[in-house]
Amino acid sequence: MSNKLELSQGTRYLFQHMEKIEQQNEIARQEIVRATQDLNFSEVEKFFRQIKTQNIFIFTVGLNGKQESTILSKAIFSMNRVVKVYYSTSFDESKSGYVRILPDREQQVIKVERMHGYRPKPELLYQSPDECHIIRWMIKWMLPRFDWSKTKLVNLDLYRLFNDERERKRKQVLLEEMEIG
Repeated sequence: MSNKLELSQGTRYLFQHMEKIEQQNEIARQEIVRATQDLNFSEVEKFFRQIKTQNIFIFTVGLNGKQESTILSKAIFSMNRVVKVYYSTSFDESKSGYVRILPDREQQVIKVERMHGYRPKPELLYQSPDECHIIRWMIKWMLPRFDWSKTKLVNLDLYRLFNDERERKRKQVLLEEMEIG
């Protein structure tokens, strides 16, 4: 007994619109899930943790209001997915300041903000969803502030690792070229 029911034009029209609305709802659900996901911030934290251990000196404005050379381990603080790089410390809070790097879940970007003065308000310097872009921006921000009279590449453990790795890769390329040729 096959009782075939034919769908009316109106029923087809209803289902076509229901499909379209369901697709829109699914896209909206996916966007909500994506917007509430944690941003990957581990590379930024790892970068600052690594350079903090090195004998790298950076110029900051000291307690007396004059420029002084400070080791990075005293200028960088990282806690609860927020990295702070101090560029000015002073007894006068209106002259203290730092650069704050933190992920923003709502906008799905990592922000670099300047915080300066008494009860500072964030001033957006840079933002990107990509950790590598944030690290690159911070390197460009820090390099001119390095005290090159105290910071020597030969004294940096990570630089030795970098050189060893580069030399190992160079030797590997030479061996591969010799095997092919």
